[in-house]
Amino acid sequence: MPSNNEHQSKSLVQLGAGLAIFGLVCPWFWLSLFSGNSPSDTWVYGLHSGFFIILGLILLGKGWLDLKSTRASKGINKSDPGQ
Repeated sequence: MPSNNEHQSKSLVQLGAGLAIFGLVCPWFWLSLFSGNSPSDTWVYGLHSGFFIILGLILLGKGWLDLKSTRASKGINKSDPGQ
């Protein structure tokens, strides 16, 4: 059974991945880009999308490193077929 720290780390990875994907497929940016809105609007939506992508990647990386260190402290190696 996963520990509380492991569960929190997995949740952080999922949150980070979700934010990064939302930033990547942000409908406002793509609609603005393809509908020919003013360049300033497209830049604003692009900056917001980029912010979500970067924030998501930071959270994903932090969760992954926390999960890795939690498993290392327990002696669990995910690549070991015996585990």
